Amino acid sequence: MKSIIFATALWAAALVSVTVSGQGKSVNDGVYTPAQATRGEAGFEASCTACHDTSRFIGKDFLSTWTGKSLHVLFDHVHTTMPEDNPGSLKPQQYADILAFFLKLNGYPEGKDELPSKIDDLKAIKFDNKLK
Repeated sequence: MKSIIFATALWAAALVSVTVSGQGKSVNDGVYTPAQATRGEAGFEASCTACHDTSRFIGKDFLSTWTGKSLHVLFDHVHTTMPEDNPGSLKPQQYADILAFFLKLNGYPEGKDELPSKIDDLKAIKFDNKLK
């Protein structure tokens, strides 16, 4: 009987651990650094401003498109479609830096760790509404 109780407790603890770790992070958790956003701004100016103004990446329309999705969806979209004249030509880290710049433009908090450029890591970050 003790072994059944122990096994059940162990299973429950594992389930809680998976549930908590599966929740991932939110863009409200400070998922980029100030230095990364600065690099992203420079990358945006170098690769994007010929076709885009920053106003396209801030505000209600931009946020409503991506809110509720994993951050990898935005990363994948930008990576596979931009720059328009040569999609996918930037390094993954450059795309992550530009996304960090977008987060900063929208007032999301900075953090201690840089926004990752690996899809699996970005899948664990949810693009949530900005906290007030």
